[in-house]
Amino acid sequence: MKRSFLENLLNVIEDESTRKSIIDSIINENGNDINAEKAKTESAKNEVSVKQSLIDELNTKIKENESLDLDKIKLDEYNRGKEEGSKAFDEFKKNKALESCIKGAKDFDLVMSKLDKEKIKYEKNEKGEYSVTGVDEQLEDVRKNYSYLFNEEPNTNDSQSEVVLGGDHTNPTKDDGLAMLERAMGIQDNAKK
Repeated sequence: MKRSFLENLLNVIEDESTRKSIIDSIINENGNDINAEKAKTESAKNEVSVKQSLIDELNTKIKENESLDLDKIKLDEYNRGKEEGSKAFDEFKKNKALESCIKGAKDFDLVMSKLDKEKIKYEKNEKGEYSVTGVDEQLEDVRKNYSYLFNEEPNTNDSQSEVVLGGDHTNPTKDDGLAMLERAMGIQDNAKK
């Protein structure tokens, strides 16, 4: 709004100082309204600018991801998991082979802490089983110095011990298991009478 428009509009007011005061008040109020609208416009422009930069960033990521080979990533992750699983399984098998060498230990981990792991060697056979060397000599020293860690003297007899289950298991019949279960549960043979 221009001052000349207001002066022409308000020329009916004869007192010039009153007319000037009214025109100044209208111009000031109009300026305040314009400044408020400018601030809203600037805020909206900034918001649009931020959103546009976010859109541009997301579009860039989309273009980068379009070039990804998901099948290759899946295969790589599968192979990595398989390799880690194989390593963990190998460590498990090594540990079991080592445990079989340390018989009669009350606390396997405590006995292991007394051994020099650098001297322990593992060899894998064609079946994937491990044999352990470098333990026997160390175990002799551990048994001498820390005999309380072991239940008894190691069994040097490598033959398998016979497990006695009780009863006659040489010629079982199919009814033997059922009869044994019935006896264990206290079921009478009333159904057959």
